[in-house]
Amino acid sequence: MPRVALSSPFPLLVGLLLGLGAIVSLLGVTRASTAAELSEVAAVSPEAAVAAFVQSGGGAYAGDCATTRAPEDIGTLCSRRMGARDHMTAYLVGRTFSEFSTWVFVQGDSAGWSVAGSAPLDFHDLSMTIPWP
Repeated sequence: MPRVALSSPFPLLVGLLLGLGAIVSLLGVTRASTAAELSEVAAVSPEAAVAAFVQSGGGAYAGDCATTRAPEDIGTLCSRRMGARDHMTAYLVGRTFSEFSTWVFVQGDSAGWSVAGSAPLDFHDLSMTIPWP
């Protein structure tokens, strides 16, 4: 009787777990935050406030997307400054070497920088208008 070789389920299980981890990480970054959660963090710079926001959702922050490098930053999140007005700055945040997924708005005052709001990126809006809070 011929032997039937069964492949190990281990690679499939590892792939499934990695995929689920990526989804959970993205959900943590794109979830809507309450005002209380957002106002808890005061940072020394706008980028530090974005980093704190990403880390509060369980993600690892690699900094400005233009400065990320492979393979060191694969699997992390990065940001790009998109504009500023008054005392508020808008950033897009997403996976390194991929698409952005979330708008993050930080504002500065005498106490430092904090996240004023966040919103999921609307992929159907081609105008790239910043959805200021």
